[in-house]
Amino acid sequence: MGDDYKEGFVRFLLETGALRVFDDPREDRRLKNGRISPWFVNIGDFNDGESSGRLAGFYADAIISSGASAEVLYGIPDKGVGLVAPVAIAMASRGHNVGWFFSRKDEKTHGEATGLGPEDRIKKLTVGRVPQSGQAIAQLDDVFTAGDAKYEANNFLVGLGRTNLPLLAIAVDRQEVAVDSRDAIAEYQEKTGTRVVSVVNAVDVFNILREGRLVPERALERLANYIRVYGTKDARESVGRGLEQKIIGADRSVIPACDVGTLEEFERLVEQTANVEGIGGYKIGFELGLTFGLPAVVNTARRYTDKPLIYDHQKAGTDIPDTGKNFAKVVKKAGVDAVIFFPQAGPETERAWIYHALDNGLKVVVGGRMTHPAYAVSEGGFIVDEGALDMYRIAARAGVNNFVVPGNKPEVIKQVREIVEGEGVKPVFYAPGFIAQGGSISEAAKVAGERFHGIVGRGIYEATDMHAAAVEHTLQLHVS
Repeated sequence: MGDDYKEGFVRFLLETGALRVFDDPREDRRLKNGRISPWFVNIGDFNDGESSGRLAGFYADAIISSGASAEVLYGIPDKGVGLVAPVAIAMASRGHNVGWFFSRKDEKTHGEATGLGPEDRIKKLTVGRVPQSGQAIAQLDDVFTAGDAKYEANNFLVGLGRTNLPLLAIAVDRQEVAVDSRDAIAEYQEKTGTRVVSVVNAVDVFNILREGRLVPERALERLANYIRVYGTKDARESVGRGLEQKIIGADRSVIPACDVGTLEEFERLVEQTANVEGIGGYKIGFELGLTFGLPAVVNTARRYTDKPLIYDHQKAGTDIPDTGKNFAKVVKKAGVDAVIFFPQAGPETERAWIYHALDNGLKVVVGGRMTHPAYAVSEGGFIVDEGALDMYRIAARAGVNNFVVPGNKPEVIKQVREIVEGEGVKPVFYAPGFIAQGGSISEAAKVAGERFHGIVGRGIYEATDMHAAAVEHTLQLHVS
């Protein structure tokens, strides 16, 4: 049979409007898990004879193509209940006659359910063909999110002595990690021994839409970014990282941290350093941004330079996931090129803020460890060391390749480098922590590798001659 039915299914979903892939963020849908998604599938739209019959045919093709044994179909409440009879009919039309059943909400107490022994008690709890002990039962549902209903169904069937459960068939596998970073389907398969098969998965949808040019290019780009950030390992690898964002043109540079108090001071800083060859861009902090407004700050810099402007909200990414959308929109509108996140609020916030930044055309830099004492638990601080490193891991898995590391802690830079390279990412490091905090640009650059940008604040903006100070610091980048 092959996979020809997959393309037919995606086209069917598009034709009926059950599959939507949005090029406009204002149309995005909120999923049950709280994520804001640029693509959405509603199997509940199939509620007439024609569409239900076609849907059942695709389920039948997926079950048959899986090669798994299926003698009886079980509909998981609630969506699966309406699927089992049509899918059984479709399978029969393909030469596979199977029974079907689903569970009752209330136990039956009359008719054939009276005076039954323990083995026959299943008749009181189900509607349809009673599966015999040992028969292979394929379970049906629409989608797989956290899997709670699937585990309940598994426990229900096992509790009735029906333990031959080789297959769970769903319409669409979104191939997303769970909120707590687990691969929910992989975990379900491992715990239950039941294989999950879908008519299509997220990568199938992406590839079919791309090859058939079935949606606008912008919609496809947004779908790819979503899969890269939220997808399982297999999904991310299938779509490809596709990012490798290069914020600074040179592999090594110095970035002035513009933590000055007035627009006039900022203007003098940019004016005196913009033509220094080794200055790669400028880091704008919250003091300038909140006092004078990011658009005014950006416009001031653009009088003298077109070098990248990186906004560091100090520390962005510590709020709930939802706020990342508005943050990215506001920063992009101001004309900023890149943003720095320290996503201490957890993995779901980190993914959301990264996704919305990418979706708005921003480049992303992610940090996890900081320069000051008593930050990580190992230093006497609050943040668990492994948790801080997870901020880098999750970012790398989402395709981010730009990272903030503490320039005064070479051992941490080495550790972070090993972690992100282990995720298949060639990192670009941005490091503060020099001058007042005791770090050495040349020592940090040695550990960081070829792609390194030193962030220097007071060492430049407090200098009598900011141009000369900028030149002096850039020379340290190449000290062997």
